[in-house]
Amino acid sequence: TNVNGNYTATVNDRILGVNAGAALKITLPAASGFSAGQYFTIKDEAGNANTYNITVSASSGDRIDGEGQIVLESAYAAVNLYSNGTDKFFIY
Repeated sequence: TNVNGNYTATVNDRILGVNAGAALKITLPAASGFSAGQYFTIKDEAGNANTYNITVSASSGDRIDGEGQIVLESAYAAVNLYSNGTDKFFIY
């Protein structure tokens, strides 16, 4: 899925390729909508996350490695996430 502005991900997304000219926020769907172990990738394809940060935010009540959000702030940064199928995402 091509992302060039704020975006709310769906459980059907597998790879989110970010091509943005401004900082943006990706909101994750509820972890409970995923099967345990289901995963996806968020990638700064434009190579400018060091200038235009990509904030990845968990849905209300969910966590990403214990945090409510994470920020990609390096050029060409990527993060792989998987769900526990209940209320958490983990970085791997």
